[in-house]
Amino acid sequence: MFLHRFILTFGFLLALGWLGVAPVRTPAVPANDKKTSPQADSVAQGVIKSEANMVLVDVVVTDKKQHYLNDLTQNEFHVFEDGVEQPITSFSRESEIQPGAPERRRYMVLFFDNAGLGPEGQMVERDAAVKFVEDTASPTRMMAVMDYGGILQVDQNFTANGDLLMNAVKNIKFSATQTNPSGAAAGGGGGFLRMGGGNPGQQQNDLALRNLLLALRDVAKMLGTAPGRKTLIFLSAGFNLTSDRQTDFQDAIDALNKANVGVYPVDPIGLTSTGGGRQLSIAGGRSGRSRIVTPANIATGGSTNPVLYALAARTGGFPVINTNDLAGGMAKVSAELDEYYLLGYVPPHPGQEGAYHKIHVKVDRAGTEVRARNGYSDTKGSDLLAGKTEGVALEAKATNFEAGEIPITLRTPYFYVRPGVARVNLALSIPGSALDFEKQRDNFQSQINVLGIAYRDDGSVAARFSDVMSLNYEKDEKQAAAKSSVDYQNSFKIVPGEYTFKLVLSAGGAKFGKYVKPLIVDPFSGKQITLSGPAFGDKVIASPLTAADIDQGLIEGSAPMVANGMQLAPSSNNHFKEGSQPIVYVEVYDPILQSSNPQMGILFDIVNWKTNQKAYSSNTIPIDNYVHPGNPLVPVIFKLPIDKLPAGDYTMKIWARDSAQNVSPVQTGNFSIEQ
Repeated sequence: MFLHRFILTFGFLLALGWLGVAPVRTPAVPANDKKTSPQADSVAQGVIKSEANMVLVDVVVTDKKQHYLNDLTQNEFHVFEDGVEQPITSFSRESEIQPGAPERRRYMVLFFDNAGLGPEGQMVERDAAVKFVEDTASPTRMMAVMDYGGILQVDQNFTANGDLLMNAVKNIKFSATQTNPSGAAAGGGGGFLRMGGGNPGQQQNDLALRNLLLALRDVAKMLGTAPGRKTLIFLSAGFNLTSDRQTDFQDAIDALNKANVGVYPVDPIGLTSTGGGRQLSIAGGRSGRSRIVTPANIATGGSTNPVLYALAARTGGFPVINTNDLAGGMAKVSAELDEYYLLGYVPPHPGQEGAYHKIHVKVDRAGTEVRARNGYSDTKGSDLLAGKTEGVALEAKATNFEAGEIPITLRTPYFYVRPGVARVNLALSIPGSALDFEKQRDNFQSQINVLGIAYRDDGSVAARFSDVMSLNYEKDEKQAAAKSSVDYQNSFKIVPGEYTFKLVLSAGGAKFGKYVKPLIVDPFSGKQITLSGPAFGDKVIASPLTAADIDQGLIEGSAPMVANGMQLAPSSNNHFKEGSQPIVYVEVYDPILQSSNPQMGILFDIVNWKTNQKAYSSNTIPIDNYVHPGNPLVPVIFKLPIDKLPAGDYTMKIWARDSAQNVSPVQTGNFSIEQ
């Protein structure tokens, strides 16, 4: 049986139609240069796709006194990819607006890392942020507010409404999760996260740090589809890294660069000594070269917080550190959005999916400091068939009333990613006998094209994906495949609501398959205990992943159903034979787990479809062993009591509760037992 697993992610707050993004302006072209490639607009969205033939690099250049230089010419810039200089094919300054061109919006995120700050430090950063919003919010400065206090929260979606933004900042809850071990620096609740040394809270602190780095990567993923350069103002007291977290830190840097996000850390602790303290500092480097902070610098650098410096230097931002004028430093971040140069070049390696490439920029003028992101990744698109003949044909099948000829089975359980966002896990099965193969030398090849679209009631598209599965079998494998099925898994993110989901596919020939079903995703605020799922399956494998790895999987583009070392491959039809052992997977979210450790449990009833009579009721199933301290997400996997049920069709009604008397809404899932 062929198993193809490709998980797609959709930025929940960055669908361009939702944001109302204005058309992206093509970079200005000097009179003596050729016209910029028409593909430049698509690349300006920040994720480098293999179909795009242009890499855009945002570069800020200052003199030694931190004055921005705005008179540099294209000939003074040099861009290197993987150590090889590349010809610059487009060049402009962001502040140069072409006559008649629409004003370009800039996207900024205020990200509050409250897990390492006490109440006093959190109040300082909020006051500075309110002042910043009051002075900065405008139709061309779209801003969002997020906070991390053990879990990533989106407090305000992108908006130019200053009142909404200030209200979101003022109402951020104080974090109950503290990443700093006892004995960390006080004075506003700041200080660094230090690991080791036999600290009794070491494991919990280490998990909190890892989750923070995963949250940064998640934010980068969200911002990936917004156009142009994005700005992340990271309000944090910082943290120290052990060797165990160096890889997680580098992964966060890579994700931010991939999404074209510049990080501007702001340390709310302010000056750490009286008299002679440094004023606002912008990290720079050697004359004419970008500053790169190495892992050794992170661990042993002499700055107040080398990790914050590294976040800035590696993504093209600068830190606001050792200053009591936080609002002034943040205002300088906003001003910089008009001060960068936009350089474009054609990559020498089109289509190397997933490959990471280092970028280095320098200028010929002496006495300059250069800041730019230091790399990008080629990324497979989430809509591979968009604009292609195969995709257009499938979309036409989706919108008409023609029934499909290939029988397919499909299940779409959903799980909550964060408040206001759900992940729909799609499990699809195609009969092997429906595949059409072409003989290529000694092998048989077939291509399955898949298109999935979730439509709103008004016919607009809420989410979509398309994918290609290439099958290559030897003769005996082809014969075996014809007697079994091809399994396909995918996922996409969507806002809770009511939709019509349509999936259309072709299987190598003229025939096509089509599946249409309602998709109803219940609201999720993150403020009360909630259960999502269930998903059913009878194929389970051992997995080294933990609950903390689920968030990382989402960021990486995969969302495994893992709990207590077991991973479920979901069924596409939920039909199980008597004597088999089906497994159930659910995810429980309980916000009080961020600050306390209540007892947790799940319960379920099983009802016969035909008679509507209760066939089985469980006792409370304790799930405390699935809980990780400080993590409100609890993935749970357990056996379906099939031995207690005769053959028939059933509905499971399942809910969760805790010892604080909180009870989740009921979720349902259907399954069948066959003789």
